[in-house]
Amino acid sequence: MNIVIDEQALQHCGKILTACKWKLACAESMTAGFLSSVYAMEVHSGDYFLGSIVCYEDTVKERLLAVPAAKLKKYCAESAVATLRIMDGLRAQFPGAQVYISVTGLAYETTNPKQKRSIGTVYYAFGLGDSTVIYKRSYSGTAAEIIVETCNDIFRDLAQWLEKVTKKNKNSPLYEN
Repeated sequence: MNIVIDEQALQHCGKILTACKWKLACAESMTAGFLSSVYAMEVHSGDYFLGSIVCYEDTVKERLLAVPAAKLKKYCAESAVATLRIMDGLRAQFPGAQVYISVTGLAYETTNPKQKRSIGTVYYAFGLGDSTVIYKRSYSGTAAEIIVETCNDIFRDLAQWLEKVTKKNKNSPLYEN
């Protein structure tokens, strides 16, 4: 695996967000702020990027994003359930955003005996209005490779999903009849 940011995909996301005049907010567990740092490298990020909550530790998920401790205990922080609950909390914290990203996963071994997922298992979710979609991906490599590839796939998948969703919306600048 190569540790290189897909700048073309990043710029494509930026163009969509800017064209639609949407604001973006992120909640990051596994990527620990790296996703947001990369978004900040995109030339138009000042027009759309509101900010991020880094919720690496479970108490941050619970306190800042109102993720129920019982859900984290039952499903683990690196799960589809946790990723979606993080998204719910993110929406509450950033009501001025239209587009939301939450990401969790395992970039290296965990000491949690309840965690049965393999290293490289990643979940990320996107939200726009009432629409939410979640992805599960499997990666291999070092923690750095897993995190960078996760971010690259987030850029690609987000651009593709936003295009799909907005091309159906008559009020969108991307609308196709």
